[in-house]
Amino acid sequence: MFNTGAYSENIPFQNSGEWQGTNPFPGLRPFLLGESHLYFGREREVGEVINKLLSFQFVAVLGYSGSGKSSLISSGVIPRVTKSGDEGEWQIVLTRPGLSPIANIAEAVLRHDEESSSSILSVSKSSLVDQLSSSPLALRHTIKKLHKNPKGKTLVVVDQFEEIFRVKTQDGFDEAKVFVDQLMNACREKNIYVALSMRSDQIGSSARFEELTRAINQSNYLIPQMTREEKRKAIEGPVAVGGGEITDRLVDQLLDDLELNQDQLPVLQHAMMRTWEYWQQTREEGEPIDIRHYNAIGTIHEALSQHANEAFEELNTSQKRIAEILFKALTSKGRDNQGMRRPVQLSNVIAQADGSSDEVFAVVETFRKQGRSFLMPAESIPINEDSVIEISHESLMRIWDRLRSWVDEEHESAQMYLRLSEAAAMYQVGRTGLWRPPDLQLALNWHKKQQPTYEWARRYDEAFERSMVFLETSRETFEAEQEHQEMMQKRLLRRTRMVALILGIAAVISILFFIYAIMQGIKANEQRILAEQNAQIAEQNANQATENAIEAEKNADEAMRQTQIALEQKDLADKATEQALINLRLAEEQTAIAKQQTAIAQENFQKAEFQRSIAEREKTIANIARNEAQAAQNNAQNLLYLSVAQSMAIKSVALDENNLKGLLAQHAYKFNSTHGGKVYDPYIYEGLFNALEAFKGENFNALEGALRNSARTLVMSNDGETFYATGTEGKIIASSLKQKDLMMVVGSNRYPNRKLLLSADEKWLVNASDSASLQIYNLIQPGTKPRIVKGHTAFVNDLHLHTSGKSFYSVGADRSIRLNNFETGESELIITSSEEFKTIDISNDGRWLYGGTVSGKVIRIDLVGKREDQTIFSKPGTPIHSLAISPDDIRLGIGDEKGMLHIMDLSWASMKEEITTHRGRISDMEFSADGKLLATAGLDGSLVIWETDKWSEIPIKISDNDSYVWDVTFSPDGDYLIAACGDGDIRLWPTRPELMADEICAFLQSNMTQEEWNKYVGNGLTYETTCDNIQMKP
Repeated sequence: MFNTGAYSENIPFQNSGEWQGTNPFPGLRPFLLGESHLYFGREREVGEVINKLLSFQFVAVLGYSGSGKSSLISSGVIPRVTKSGDEGEWQIVLTRPGLSPIANIAEAVLRHDEESSSSILSVSKSSLVDQLSSSPLALRHTIKKLHKNPKGKTLVVVDQFEEIFRVKTQDGFDEAKVFVDQLMNACREKNIYVALSMRSDQIGSSARFEELTRAINQSNYLIPQMTREEKRKAIEGPVAVGGGEITDRLVDQLLDDLELNQDQLPVLQHAMMRTWEYWQQTREEGEPIDIRHYNAIGTIHEALSQHANEAFEELNTSQKRIAEILFKALTSKGRDNQGMRRPVQLSNVIAQADGSSDEVFAVVETFRKQGRSFLMPAESIPINEDSVIEISHESLMRIWDRLRSWVDEEHESAQMYLRLSEAAAMYQVGRTGLWRPPDLQLALNWHKKQQPTYEWARRYDEAFERSMVFLETSRETFEAEQEHQEMMQKRLLRRTRMVALILGIAAVISILFFIYAIMQGIKANEQRILAEQNAQIAEQNANQATENAIEAEKNADEAMRQTQIALEQKDLADKATEQALINLRLAEEQTAIAKQQTAIAQENFQKAEFQRSIAEREKTIANIARNEAQAAQNNAQNLLYLSVAQSMAIKSVALDENNLKGLLAQHAYKFNSTHGGKVYDPYIYEGLFNALEAFKGENFNALEGALRNSARTLVMSNDGETFYATGTEGKIIASSLKQKDLMMVVGSNRYPNRKLLLSADEKWLVNASDSASLQIYNLIQPGTKPRIVKGHTAFVNDLHLHTSGKSFYSVGADRSIRLNNFETGESELIITSSEEFKTIDISNDGRWLYGGTVSGKVIRIDLVGKREDQTIFSKPGTPIHSLAISPDDIRLGIGDEKGMLHIMDLSWASMKEEITTHRGRISDMEFSADGKLLATAGLDGSLVIWETDKWSEIPIKISDNDSYVWDVTFSPDGDYLIAACGDGDIRLWPTRPELMADEICAFLQSNMTQEEWNKYVGNGLTYETTCDNIQMKP
């Protein structure tokens, strides 16, 4: 006899009787009791576990998450034990610790046999809980009473035992210890056996329970990895039971793919479940399960994620929001940063979602219906508001990219709230101060984005109101400080203007001094000229005196010869001689005076020259000071305006009134552009885009419903007018960016399509799908059948043009790189790579091909030498999904599974930048034609635009999309980004803010009032109209 046990809707030990399903693979959930005939490959391990269990009456089955612990017990140990029947029947008590371990095991015991329970025990659940809580032997005695056969044996199975370590002690009652003591006491009784399943990474937490530690040391079983042959049995066995056939090459492919996957067993069972379903839907008569069926579901690497996304895309917008809340509530991160399941009551989810119970139930049913089993309990078990829901396996958190992003978001949100709560508690007792940026800004951004509620916050800390008051007080205090700082900035600006005025006056005075010095120099020069003239006159006088002396001497000689004649002239000659001497002395005196005047004139001239040089230097210094003052004034003014611009842009996003929202966003752009702000400022961009979205509608930039299902890839024509897109629906469309209503179907395919490529002359369009064959459509002759290119033996991952324009490269899951001709369809094998390439890009000279692999490598291929050159990048365990080479062949962008962007310098083969860009996989990236921008697309639903010379600055991030972004491309002029999205839409975003600013004014009804200007801009800045063609509000 079997007991489904407490919490049984969430554990795999349900006896479903004989298997009657159409699919022999359980998918993500563990095997159930009635599915032992489908359970292959663990026969040896089952026997070893049973031997330990029977020898010690206890066994702890240990293993990492996804190793098959639950399945080993439910479809291996229990069926074999109960079939032995050597000493009477076995009864099985099944439970999980869950949220209340004592209550759960009490319910498990009472549910064992309702007839026996009522007649033998005659107790209620609450009474039994009281007994178990107070008496350490209560479980032991209760189980003995339940068994009718005195020789009968009871096996108590506790699945997911690690949940016991999350049970909190309340009011001094250590429920976890009581639960463990009951189990340890029970297995000391003859014929009572206990089996636990527990994650091996949690084994250290058992040390706090002394008895349990001894029991585990004595009898434990660490589940080993399955060998290749055991995995082969796990694949081929269920296929045979289900009446199907599978090819050897597919089995080998599955085994090869499993080697690189941590969650081997869950993803194998899920991939085989999906492959079986697809095979049943599409098989031809007598066709076995083959690689084409396996490729169609996305292989082991993507099947689970694609399957979960299909379920998510079935939901409407409101339900998608509920799904996000639900899965965030069901998951958490442990201390080791690994994802963990967190069971939750539906009533808590309903309260968090603020929706009706019917809406929440509908979301849960979508994810737990037959063939999905992402959530437990199973579809067959009715649920209500008190039901406990959980995800079926932790591997879902690691593999489903959307959930992985949600888990990261929830963890970051919880950490922010806990930091905020801790700071609020410390502030309350005076041990810390209020928050300031950057902590405050991060917290405000978190609050705006997450909009936390008490129902959400109480999972982490009950003091929600205190935390919110602390955050609001911090915000108000900081804003008051900002207003004070702005006032001080304005004072500084006025002071700067005064200093500039004073320096200007000083410059004028210096110029006057300069003019005075020049005039003094002119006067000194005139004095010098006059002195020189006086010196010439004195020299002439001296010459005359000399001539007179000579003449006197001649006269004296004549007088001596004519003594007699000269006697009467003697007195006259003596007088003439005396006068000559006087004249000589006067000439000498005049010469000395002239020389003195010349020296004075030269000294005055030198002084004037010195004064002039001082004046010129003072003038230069004054000009420099004036220019610096003017520059400082301009810089201070620009910084003020730019600060106000960013503040206005941020405020505009939060406003609900469209006209005011548009006014703030537009004027923020105006301030930014006129005062030297960044062209690609993320705040200005967000403000303008948000305003335009408010005026035009949230889907104004979408070509809605272009594809019914996920749009995976698109290409643009050379003129930027036409684009081609396709996706999982298999339909290929052509449409126009300017006339969105014009749409034409180019072709269709029964397989999901992966990649498009347009030839350089726009004559040919290549389509790569989940089929191994390529399709080439002739766009000049629409309606003609596509040319089929064969060569690959598995689906093609990526395509790239050859430099000649006449052919193109293709890389496939078969690891081959082929060159294909557009005109003839001929396909030539270039090289078979050592690993499968998920994405490629080729240098502009056509020499080098770079390929990103699932294992996390970037390998360079020499296309001329047709050989692998070297591995230039390696990040083991992190698949590479996108590559892009810059137009100058200098930089290589690498996007990985975890959202990390790596920028390599190809000239030095060195890493230049590594930046966390997205919360999930970077699905695509592309450089603009001029190489100045790099756009990345992520499965977190966002696009990021980087300036390639400013990696350290905040990029533009666009997050208005509700679904994955699979592919992105620039328009030929670089003004727009076009993206293929997971909801089937094609979306268009401008890259330059001015393109949006040019449209805003047409939607505005009035300019700001003076009051609005004072409130949102500031009293210190002169009022300006935002748009000239509209009036100010009355």
